[in-house]
Amino acid sequence: MNGAITDQVAMLFSTPITLTLVLLEIFISVRYDKKYYNVKDTKANLVLGLGYVITDTLSRGAGLLLLAVVYVYGIHFSLFTNHIILYCILLVLAEDFTYWFMHKMDHQVRFLWAGHIHHHSSKEFNFSVGLRSAVFEPIEKFFFFIPLAFVGFRPLDIVLIYVLAQGWGTFVHTKMIKKLGPLEYIFTTPSHHRVHHGTNTKYLDKNYGMFLIIWDKMFGTFEAEDPLEPVQYGTVKNVDYKNYLDIIFNEYNQIIKDAKQKIPFKTKLKYIFGPPGYSHDGSRKTAQQMQREEEENLKKIN
Repeated sequence: MNGAITDQVAMLFSTPITLTLVLLEIFISVRYDKKYYNVKDTKANLVLGLGYVITDTLSRGAGLLLLAVVYVYGIHFSLFTNHIILYCILLVLAEDFTYWFMHKMDHQVRFLWAGHIHHHSSKEFNFSVGLRSAVFEPIEKFFFFIPLAFVGFRPLDIVLIYVLAQGWGTFVHTKMIKKLGPLEYIFTTPSHHRVHHGTNTKYLDKNYGMFLIIWDKMFGTFEAEDPLEPVQYGTVKNVDYKNYLDIIFNEYNQIIKDAKQKIPFKTKLKYIFGPPGYSHDGSRKTAQQMQREEEENLKKIN
């Protein structure tokens, strides 16, 4: 890979493609009365997307510096430097797995979920929701990418592959495309990602992959879209947000409120670093608790 090819160049090509997809989907939505879009939600998607761009721009320099320092003092395997094709393949696989793990942690650790939830807070599902990015993800990603730089992947290459994968990640946010045949076995498709955005109990915390779906299939987090159970979008507890800042910071405020309760310090930590939905008194349920209850109920019925 040429280090001179940066994420800015990739974004220069991906941005018009993304906007074209959004406009095409809006046209189809209006022309065929599909109701894929509503004005209020689309405005929120664009504002949050702008917030992501601002955070990304402000944090990119520090993030790349962090990865550069790790890269300089890390391990440089000869197969990376001597075999460019192998280097590229391994980088795509390693980075996609790293994103899968980061995404999984975003759903398993409440503090991280607080920075990710607004990507899921839309009750719609269309290409513009792909722009409704987690505003603080640009900061978070660099810490997860540290191992990649340490083993010898160049920082600019890491960021470039991330930006390109994000382009695919935007493409999978649509209801227009149903199934993609054999691609469903390897790649994350719109069908797979619709499941990820579902609030149906069986769909919770599934299909974390951005480019490849193989990690979910390997580690037991895959769920196929069930034609008999249409996806319900949004979050388990949909919130009537007051404004755009409330969309971004609402869950952080809820964490503070929960942690202020008169409870043991260890319990306070569970409200911060435990899974979303954790409660010490059973007033809320985690995704795993809801799924276990649903399985038990199905067993009783059968």
